[in-house]
Amino acid sequence: MHFDRTILNSVIKSTEEYPVTLITGARQVGKTTLVSYFETKGYKYLTFDDTDLLKEAKSNPKAFIEKYKYPIVIDEIQRVKELFIEIEAMVNKTRKDEGSEKANGMYILTGSQKFHLMKGVSESMSGRVGIIEMEPLSQSEIRGWKEKPFDVDIDRLLSNCNDRVLSDDDLYLSIVRGFYPARWEIEGNPIKKYYSNYLKTFIERDVFELINIRDLNKFENFMKVIASLTGEEYNANNISKIVGIDNKTVDAWTSILVASNIISLLQPYYEESINKRIVKSNKVYFNDTGLACYLIGIDTVKTLILSSFKGRLVETYIHNEIRKSYLNNNMDFNMYYYRDNNQNEIDFIILKDGNLLLIEAKAGKKYSSSDVKSFKQLSETKYNIVGQCILCTAEEPYRIASQVYVFPIRSI
Repeated sequence: MHFDRTILNSVIKSTEEYPVTLITGARQVGKTTLVSYFETKGYKYLTFDDTDLLKEAKSNPKAFIEKYKYPIVIDEIQRVKELFIEIEAMVNKTRKDEGSEKANGMYILTGSQKFHLMKGVSESMSGRVGIIEMEPLSQSEIRGWKEKPFDVDIDRLLSNCNDRVLSDDDLYLSIVRGFYPARWEIEGNPIKKYYSNYLKTFIERDVFELINIRDLNKFENFMKVIASLTGEEYNANNISKIVGIDNKTVDAWTSILVASNIISLLQPYYEESINKRIVKSNKVYFNDTGLACYLIGIDTVKTLILSSFKGRLVETYIHNEIRKSYLNNNMDFNMYYYRDNNQNEIDFIILKDGNLLLIEAKAGKKYSSSDVKSFKQLSETKYNIVGQCILCTAEEPYRIASQVYVFPIRSI
């Protein structure tokens, strides 16, 4: 099954503007399939899954870059970070000899670690590299919906509701199945088998490249604990007690999951004029609900519906779909959450163009103005609040206050 990836347009644009384009994303989000487009445009393709190429590049990075001429795609670049400095040198030489414009589109690199967290990457690559963050499939990509950065635009959300169909069963099935392309391409493949293999490969390859972990079972148990906390506050002390490791190790292992694009941390929203008694912990979200479900032990729609995790997995889904809508369009993304010591909470706050969007994420269908009373905590904000809504499993949109609407999840 073929999926049109929204982010391809951003990658093409990056190759026109930068000498180097780096696509980062978790293992199996579709990076290799995406860059296959450029093979039809004259790019040579190399991957460091090829052990001979890997050995050649590690033994003499300079000779490797000189031997394999651009334009070129290099897959799994994080396995030979020494290449960055040689790529930089080649870019500088080309710019000097042929001009800056001729140097654009020389290299397309893919990696399963975030660029700024890759050890040994030269800071002087700044200005020479366009960085694209690739996520698993979005619901829009799976269903062929047009994907725009999420906004609480009443007319647009109403239009989306009218034009799209997404039943509760389809929603819950996608949450359990997850959004890695292989989960949608290979029909009938048991979820447990797919994710158990995924987890094994991730730990044995990607994790070992970042840190030497002696107890693999303990790290897997750590991932299960983090999955059970998706949509909750991150508390290293609590996690350390459950897993049996110290706080420093919890933070180090969490950083690995962030660097590998497995989880995202959502920062608390803060304005000095609003409230000084806010909770200052980050919230944690798994970037793929299917992997989270596997780690928690949810493998069917029925299990999900009956699970105490249902609400937070729906919230995680909404978080991820909003996040993808921005990243897939290569747009800046500033989302936060609000919680204070008086138990006031706002699930998502998006700061966009100097304006605020306030969003509650719910798994139910019927809500009233009392469900958004925490929105009043931002009444003294220095920004304009231009949109307020609840996203939930309601069948149709409805209004609960003069400026607040409830929208079905399909409107994202």
